[in-house]
Amino acid sequence: MVHNKQLLFVNGGYFMSKAVKWLLGLVVIALAAVAAFFAFGRNGGKQADQDDAKVGKLNVAYNNPEKPIKGGDLKIAAVSDSPFQGSYISPLADDALTSELFQPTGQGTSGIFATDKQFKINDKGAATIDFDKDAKTATVTLNKKLTWSDGKPVTAKDYEMTYEVLANPAYGSSRWTDSLANIEGLEDFHNGKTNTISGLTYPDGESGKKVVIHFKELKPGMPYSGNGYYLESVTPYHQIKDIAPEKLVSSKANTTEPLTWGPFKVDKIVPGESIRLTPNKYYFGDKPKLASITEQIVSTSKIAAALNAHKYDLSIDNVSSLYKEVKKAPGYTITGQNDLYVSLKYFNLGHYDADKSENVMDRDTPLQDKKVRQALGYALNTQQVIDKFSNGLGSRATSLIPPVFSSVQDKSAKGFPLNIKKAKTLLDEAGWKVNSKTGYREKDGKELDLTYLARSGSPTAEAVTQNNIQQWKKIGVKVGLYGGRLQDFNTWSKIVQTGTDNKWDISDAAWGLSSEPSQMDLFSKAAPYNLGHATTPELTTILNDIDSQKAMDASYRKDAFKKYQEYMNDEAFVIPSSFAIKYTPVNNRVSGWTMAYDSFDLWAKIGVTSDKLATK
Repeated sequence: MVHNKQLLFVNGGYFMSKAVKWLLGLVVIALAAVAAFFAFGRNGGKQADQDDAKVGKLNVAYNNPEKPIKGGDLKIAAVSDSPFQGSYISPLADDALTSELFQPTGQGTSGIFATDKQFKINDKGAATIDFDKDAKTATVTLNKKLTWSDGKPVTAKDYEMTYEVLANPAYGSSRWTDSLANIEGLEDFHNGKTNTISGLTYPDGESGKKVVIHFKELKPGMPYSGNGYYLESVTPYHQIKDIAPEKLVSSKANTTEPLTWGPFKVDKIVPGESIRLTPNKYYFGDKPKLASITEQIVSTSKIAAALNAHKYDLSIDNVSSLYKEVKKAPGYTITGQNDLYVSLKYFNLGHYDADKSENVMDRDTPLQDKKVRQALGYALNTQQVIDKFSNGLGSRATSLIPPVFSSVQDKSAKGFPLNIKKAKTLLDEAGWKVNSKTGYREKDGKELDLTYLARSGSPTAEAVTQNNIQQWKKIGVKVGLYGGRLQDFNTWSKIVQTGTDNKWDISDAAWGLSSEPSQMDLFSKAAPYNLGHATTPELTTILNDIDSQKAMDASYRKDAFKKYQEYMNDEAFVIPSSFAIKYTPVNNRVSGWTMAYDSFDLWAKIGVTSDKLATK
């Protein structure tokens, strides 16, 4: 799960079981995510010896009664039809898959803060944070034993360096958002007006363990991980200080030889294919039980056979459409968790102005009419698709806030249930009339002809895409594929991340959400992950209201979230598609595994009870 508000794309098809607010596939938000981020081994609170919690029919944990042996290699399959992108340094990482793979190192969708079950930061992690309401500051204190895998201490400068990499455009990070502009001086640094960040100070010097963050105002979500108003990772200044900013993303420090602070360090990386991790002898916490972790990309077409052949201890990023096949593998127990996840349809309404770091809703397209957008949403048979392909692990999204955020989700929201009659009426009202000869709608002599930037990456991607095209045809909308075919994740992410590609009209995305439900980083005017570039003064006001001083009152914030969900459903800038339950098959030789959101120090606690994988 992603608890950093930085976002991660979901890499793959219609339903991906994610542990990330990052673009799943690209999912970040949230910032991750989502985070999501996703509960794949992080967060505070002491892990219980026994965890009997259930999500649906699935146990959250696998409680192995056997004791782990000393050492052993944990074999992890990462289910993907595309290579992982491989950026290790948090501000440069955009895909959820890479971040999940790096979780045992303390980086990725993990972070320096630990949380309780409600995602509130506690004192169990690699750092703590304390707020001063009157001074409008937060003091981040790093654990005095926190050390990089090369033996150098993690310092205050390492925490500050993460802000530099994110906010200095020369590094090429796509993580800048309005939320971070709440830190004094950070926006001036981002815009090149200053060479230092005035809002980050060091009480004990750069080599100390404390950083004070000076905010313009405190926000209601700040005590919770994933809030987006400050960063939750560290960057090894001593390793990257002499690397030119534009070369950092491709450097060994970011790709094949990164330094880590978590229980494991990087031993070997085959870019895009595999990662081998070994214990970090300088880790500040308990010594890991395992001798190594081997992570390998496995395609969706091969994962079921690989598990049946007992090649892996567990698989991550599992596809719900393969659940029936995967659960048949002998020697495995399926665990599950509500996902910090939402998938949705985007409409391309403008462009991203990189010079001004803002979205502009200025594209000349029929999609500027919200009745057209609403019609496209009501034409989709989303629930039927979910019923056919999700194996009970998905539900139609009724708003942009998933049920895991029960305190602020609008339970009265309806979203866009299938209603062909209503879709046709909306297009009629918008002035689009059916040409009886072609069956497609026209207005002012122009056909309603749209381009669908659809993604490959799951066994059901082609079938779902063609289903959507046929549904839109039923209401008289002509839709063709971008480039005449589905695009793989990496190609898709490059297209949407340019922010200026005018050749697509509709696209799919899935977000792993952070553990703080504000979606400022998804849909604000400055958000690079606002892929459809939708922005209005009213939306800005609503997003700001959710994070305002008035929203320090819980009931006020709940009402603000309700207004947000109502507004987004009415405007239909995006069409919410699905929520999800994620699942992980765990070999019966594994001990210490849980998908609980408050599992502390998971990767140090995981072990295996035998040298050989269990076959039954």
